[in-house]
Amino acid sequence: MAVSCRQRPNYRPNGATMSKNKVTISREFLRTLAANGKFQEYADAALTGFKVRVTPAGTVQFTVRYYKPDGKAGRKAIGTYPAMQATEAREAARAELAETPLKRDTPAVVEEKKRRRAESVRRTVGCPTVRQFCDGDYRAYLEANEISTANADLVLASFPEMLDRPIDEITPWLLEGWKSRVAKTGVKPKTIANKLHAIQGMLRVAMKAGHIFDNPAKEVPRNGKADVIVRYLSADERERLYAAMEAREEANRDARQRTIAHRRMRKQTPPPSLRNVRYTDHVQPFVVTALNTGMRLGELFALQWGDVDFEHKSIHVRRAVTKDDERRDIPITDELLECLTAWKPLAHKLFVFGNPETDAPLTDVSSAWEGLLAAAEITAFRFHDCRHDYASKLVAAGVDLNRVRALLGHSDLKTVLRYAHLAPDHLHDAINTAFNAPRKAAKKRAPSKTAAA
Repeated sequence: MAVSCRQRPNYRPNGATMSKNKVTISREFLRTLAANGKFQEYADAALTGFKVRVTPAGTVQFTVRYYKPDGKAGRKAIGTYPAMQATEAREAARAELAETPLKRDTPAVVEEKKRRRAESVRRTVGCPTVRQFCDGDYRAYLEANEISTANADLVLASFPEMLDRPIDEITPWLLEGWKSRVAKTGVKPKTIANKLHAIQGMLRVAMKAGHIFDNPAKEVPRNGKADVIVRYLSADERERLYAAMEAREEANRDARQRTIAHRRMRKQTPPPSLRNVRYTDHVQPFVVTALNTGMRLGELFALQWGDVDFEHKSIHVRRAVTKDDERRDIPITDELLECLTAWKPLAHKLFVFGNPETDAPLTDVSSAWEGLLAAAEITAFRFHDCRHDYASKLVAAGVDLNRVRALLGHSDLKTVLRYAHLAPDHLHDAINTAFNAPRKAAKKRAPSKTAAA
């Protein structure tokens, strides 16, 4: 009785047989391979991880497949047939697996393989300086992955004495010395911590590139915790701020009318009137957007009309402009929807807050912001505090901290714990759940003295 291919799982056309999808990758076997319009892959029975792959077009590739120490699968191409023969490919695969950290390796073996690989790369191509890497491969890596290049700029600006050192000469002790010197100049611990975080990110990519096998910045204590005072607007301050913004709009309209009258008197072409427009410039829409989204200053400057989805009432904060390298969506409040709808016809065509003179996004609002605070008689309230105000309103309304974290674009829940004390009765609720409620339930279950009598 004839047996079909479908009935025999180990059947291989062209005369080759497989045992559990494994073959002996040899010259004879390679000669049997042919394109069939699909990807084909066969594992070598003798060398675990050594495979041959046939593309739909018929290209025969030698590869190694393995599991990394973190459990993820890895693959590397080592050559193509017939330019590389089976015997050569097998030796290349054996050498590659001997130098690649694998899941089955002990931690000591993994570290030794990383060290040998890093030394091999340095011998082959040399080790770039911090400056060369930041301006070259690191910046290219960030751009290719749609990550802001601000981290590369921060490293270049913060570590001038290390820029011309090869990356593999950066040590924990060298960074400790930098930290000590900078601290003596009065730089705040949080700023030092941010700069150490920046160079750690750069060195992490240098590890991927094979220039170093360990990250020296990981061993340097940060010492800097955010010295954050959660400053938010009181109801009275909020009312005064909005009144100051409206008064500013009226002052701008009056100033424009005086300009129109002056131009007409001189028989010159007057500018258009501002009497019938909702906003005379970007300042009020900028502040309203900040208070209703909690967006960072840089995110507001980079915001484009293409990021504003009026239909679904959502703002898309692009990955390239976020601090934590994560895209997020922020729902648009009713107040903000009215504001942006009125502002769009008056605004820059590309940027929500663009400079019509330079055709680029705005880069500074400090002067107008300080004027508003002075007019509203509000003190000790930075523009960044609009972000705290947004978070505080969410928490006070009972929104859980994890959703607040997502809206603010924080990667770590610990960052938003600073707002926990604002949750309504959050400590009383915890005590009631843990102590009071069980006690009341136990009293209800206990028989009364009258019933016992």
